[in-house]
Order: sequence, then C-alpha cells, then structure tokens
Amino acid sequence: MSATAAIHTGRITLGAPARVAQTRRRAKHSRIVARAADERAKLPKEYTFHSPGSVQETDDAVVFAHQTPEEAGKWKDSSVFHVGDGSSDPVRLGVVIGEFHNRLMDRMLEDARVSAAAMGGTIDQVVWVPGTYEAPLVVERMLEDDALDAVCVVGYIEKGSTLHGQEMGATCSLIFKQLELEYGKPVGMGIIGPGATAEQAEGRVAYAGNAIRASIRMARYMAKK
Repeated sequence: MSATAAIHTGRITLGAPARVAQTRRRAKHSRIVARAADERAKLPKEYTFHSPGSVQETDDAVVFAHQTPEEAGKWKDSSVFHVGDGSSDPVRLGVVIGEFHNRLMDRMLEDARVSAAAMGGTIDQVVWVPGTYEAPLVVERMLEDDALDAVCVVGYIEKGSTLHGQEMGATCSLIFKQLELEYGKPVGMGIIGPGATAEQAEGRVAYAGNAIRASIRMARYMAKK
C-alpha cells in the first residue's frame, strides 16, 4: 500500500461470511481476555503499573523501567547484541489510535510518523478507534495482515476518580502481549497512563515515537533468519 490508509470506525453492514468471521474473532478475543485476566490475578497485590522512565521495587515485585537515550548509551558494549542494531531494512507499520483527546492524539500520531521516517519505517495503515479498550480487535486484524511487519497502539488513559483506567490499562497491556506472542510480530505501546493527568499527558507525546522506534527494532530482529 503506497499511501497511508486512515480509517474511522463506524456502523457497517456485514454479509453472512463476514458475520461468521466476526463472531470467530470475538470468541477468540474473549478467550484472550480471559487468559489475560487469569494472568493478572496471579500478580502480587503490590504490583503497580508505571510510566516509562520510572521504576519501583517491592519485596514481591519489580516494575520495569525504560532507559532514557542518555542511560541507554552507558550500556553499549561490543560484546552485547542490541536488538535491531546494524539493520536498515524497511519496516511497514500499522497504528491503532484512540479518538479520545483527539488533539493530543494528532500530535502523537505526528510524532509517530516522524520517528518512523527517521528509522526507515513507513506507517502504512492508521485506524482510529473510540478508545484504548477498543484497540485489541483492530490490533489482531492488523497482525493478520502480511503487508504489515509491526503494530503500534497510541492512546491516553487519563486519571479518573475510580480504578477503571488501571483495569483498562492492565487488561489491554496483557492482551497486546498475548497477541504479540501469538502472531510473532511486535506490538508497540505508545499509551500515556493509566492515571496520567492532562498536564502529564502533554509532556509525554514522545511515547508514540518511542513505541514506533522499539517496534521497528524488534521487527528487524524478527525478520532475521
């Protein structure tokens, strides 16, 4: 596909074969959600989700942190293989992005495009969905597409008065990883939050580009025979 395809979800009428396929996808999605819930139930109560750049350790859990570019440079060693290094193969990406806070999402999408171009990747498909919770089905469909090498999810789960955002973030994160392992293609997460304020979100637009860069590196690694 030479031009970027931008698609907004909406009401459509499906024929019988499409309805059968849709039913199967939904059943598969339900199974993945159930597995994700089971995995989340196994996590220690102290487990919390943190934004990239932060880390916390407890007696029962260690929470991951992303290195900053400055920190990453300190770990360069000729005896260590860094995923995706030394390759400039083109990578075709699909982006699933939430319509919620669309002005912020427009900026994140632009950051994703710039980052992809800088690394020799192309964003060939963009699908807008109502929010992060609606992303998994579209991610799965993109992963089924042989024309795409990787998928990135871009979104913002804002701070609310309940734990709904945390539940959404935990569930979707696990589903995306399940799909990534099932299809053998990278699924990048350029999602701000859960629990981020509007001010915090404004300062984290670069999460989209970070996810794109990570996905391109992983896709190049997966392409190695």
